[in-house]
Amino acid sequence: MRYIVALSQWPLTCALRAEYPHEVPFVLMRSASGLAGSLLVPCIYQIMVELGFSHRAAFLASLFTILDNSLIIQSRVIMLDSFVIFLSYLSVLCYLKFYHLRHRPFSGEWHRGLIYTGLSLGTLLGVKYTGLLGLGCVGLLTLCDLWQLIADTTIDLLDFLLHFLLRGVYMLGIPLVISLILFFIHFTVLTNSGPGNAFVSKPFRNTLIGTVETTSEPIHLSPNTTLLRYGSHVSLKSTDALCWLHSHPHLYPLKYPDDRGSSYQQQVTCYEFADINNLWEVRRPLGPGGVAGAGSDSHDPVRNKDLVELVHINTSKILNSHDVAAPLTPTHQEVAGYVNYSSQFVPHLEWRLEVTGVPDGSPVFHERGKLKLKLIHEHSKQTLACTGKRLPEWAFQQYEVVTERDVSSTTAVWSLEDVVLPPPSNATAWAEEERLIREKTQNPGTGSAKSEDEDDDSQETLNFWEKYVELQVHMATAHGNLGEHQFGATPHNWPLMGKLLPYWLDEKGNAQVTLIGNPVMWWVASVGIVVFLAVTAVHLLRRRREIFDLPHGEMGEHPLTCLSLSLYSVWMLHTTYL
Repeated sequence: MRYIVALSQWPLTCALRAEYPHEVPFVLMRSASGLAGSLLVPCIYQIMVELGFSHRAAFLASLFTILDNSLIIQSRVIMLDSFVIFLSYLSVLCYLKFYHLRHRPFSGEWHRGLIYTGLSLGTLLGVKYTGLLGLGCVGLLTLCDLWQLIADTTIDLLDFLLHFLLRGVYMLGIPLVISLILFFIHFTVLTNSGPGNAFVSKPFRNTLIGTVETTSEPIHLSPNTTLLRYGSHVSLKSTDALCWLHSHPHLYPLKYPDDRGSSYQQQVTCYEFADINNLWEVRRPLGPGGVAGAGSDSHDPVRNKDLVELVHINTSKILNSHDVAAPLTPTHQEVAGYVNYSSQFVPHLEWRLEVTGVPDGSPVFHERGKLKLKLIHEHSKQTLACTGKRLPEWAFQQYEVVTERDVSSTTAVWSLEDVVLPPPSNATAWAEEERLIREKTQNPGTGSAKSEDEDDDSQETLNFWEKYVELQVHMATAHGNLGEHQFGATPHNWPLMGKLLPYWLDEKGNAQVTLIGNPVMWWVASVGIVVFLAVTAVHLLRRRREIFDLPHGEMGEHPLTCLSLSLYSVWMLHTTYL
């Protein structure tokens, strides 16, 4: 898409998420999606022919493709959907053409068919990670093909192993090489940091240029000041879920769908992006009756195992936990920003700061992203943790934060990211105090707050292979973390069009772009699926009784074959997965 825009010579000057000006070449950008949607029609026609259907049936399938509203919409918006659909079907078509060369194994055309299939799959994976479903589809067809080869007594073991090996090299090796090339280009071109830094590890971020500011023009102390003090505004990041401890003015729902009640207090979540609502003030606990104790307004050093309170900067709510079940994990306690509804609702606001590798009572020194700590709720003795589960739409699909009993859990480890203090009037005295404290501690310098099992790797970076593997793991796990939302649809909604999917909504009016299929075709197709399964079941049952309604030759010569059943299985997998 970047090179398509370059054809119009329009400068890429728009900021991320900003409103695009009218001179943006929308028509040219949409033409790419339109081209992919147009090429889908002849691709569908050829697939039907390769499956053994008549030209009339192939024409009907192509006509259905042309008249389907949902495919038309996907071809008119600037999204990747039309590319993914076209390349998925192109991969299937290339394999079917190769399949029909099975009587000429190891010929030049046979090898070219496998190469074209591998190139199509590699391009598909390069467009979107859900292209793995296309790879699974071709893989299932390949298994069907190999199953028929096993039953062929004219093929010896060596030839069969060669069949198996070459399919693996072409259909797995080529996509892997293309994927490596594309990611190499990404890592070479995309070298700057941005708001997506939260998705990758600290060593990965060290390979990027620049940092993301989480506050508006924060005033820091001297660059050498690493002593954590009371009154600091800090952000805490989960080392497991790679998100920041976050809160906003919205409250937990009074009741959940399963009829459980909540505290109806302010939501505390874990948010993947740098945001001003990620900032908390570290302060001493208030005395009896909520009265500030002696020295509560001072900026004394924070010491390991201190009792602290975390006050949300933007809403002034204090981090609290109580004997109320968490929204998605009822076995854990809810974490909320305390709202004083009633004097009978006793707050438990104190948290014990535990830094591994620092002696109890020793001052805590920090370095951005290096200080690993746990927050133990003093009242319940449970630890603050992020479950990695996405909350519903009422919490903007952010991650759930709870307290859990297992204080050794990896989900309970947080890193100290930003530390901001108000402009001091006695910065020189603070620097001298820090120097003296540093000399008296057993862990001098910025390394005093490191964990036992962590070396000084603040400048540690990853090579290409490590970055590639890390991103593959993130992409593979990201889909499972998607939560429910009001625009989502489950598989049972699709065949009968039980729910519409809005692609775009106008914030000022009622204008919208909605993904909706052609009702007649979708309903007829849904009935056709049921009929197909019924006919197939009867056909297979009669074949077991040696009643051959269809030719007794190779199954691949008839549309009602192992290939058709494989495609249906892939459709079911695709529907369930997405």
